[in-house]
Amino acid sequence: MLKLKIIWFLFNLKASLAGYHKEIHQLGFLKGKKYLKIERIGTLPSVLNESSGLLYRSSDSTLLSHNDSGGASSLYRIDLSGKLLSTYPIEQATNVDWEDLSQDEKGNVYIADIGNNAHHNRALWVYQVMGDLEKVLMKIPVLYPQKQVVPDAEAMFVANDSLYIFTKNWHQSGTDLYVRKISAHTDTLQHKAHIQLRTPVTGAAISPKKNKFVLISYGKIYYFRIIERQIDFSNPLYCIKFPHKQTESIAFLDENVVIITNEQGEMYRVCEN
Repeated sequence: MLKLKIIWFLFNLKASLAGYHKEIHQLGFLKGKKYLKIERIGTLPSVLNESSGLLYRSSDSTLLSHNDSGGASSLYRIDLSGKLLSTYPIEQATNVDWEDLSQDEKGNVYIADIGNNAHHNRALWVYQVMGDLEKVLMKIPVLYPQKQVVPDAEAMFVANDSLYIFTKNWHQSGTDLYVRKISAHTDTLQHKAHIQLRTPVTGAAISPKKNKFVLISYGKIYYFRIIERQIDFSNPLYCIKFPHKQTESIAFLDENVVIITNEQGEMYRVCEN
């Protein structure tokens, strides 16, 4: 435990000192501190001790979250201060390594069981769950194309009837974007784009109007524009440092506000000016 705390202290020190040179001058991001405001807004309940996915539901103005690998196969509904409102066991799903949440336009919820830190050749899935969280509708296989080593991924969202999955890439710089149609007959993901980000990506979210998306990482937040429904890395927007411990969950509250949680039980709001 002491060794782990030392590792996280050194990592967060490195993240807090990291600059923007590459993001600004090589990748084309704007320096986010000019356009974004960060504030802490709440504390997660003790049952959410490793919050690893986050989804805002405008229907009742609450958040859904879940724990990382080893946690219960349940979703937890909380308010915007972190108060636990209800628990939903997902009986037909198993939390091997749940990493992210998303929702489609019909209200169906998607749970991404795609974490693979040890790069084991295990089965990866995205569960499609009814909006009332009573039933698993589909178990969508996640298969990477021609990969001898199965990548680790902790970030996913749903848009344009497709799954968008972003790899974590612990052992090399950057992240890869893969996509597949939810209803496609083929199970294989299609590689769409790569970007040389400096920090490992751990969560993703798309805005309600589908005109921007964000990636959260250990140490930074990355914003991208979406132009003509093309979801890729070709339109970088903002990059801002976010050295707030083990951040793995992000969700849009509205077009200009995102909520972030970390595995140490803290909640933050990031607002565009």
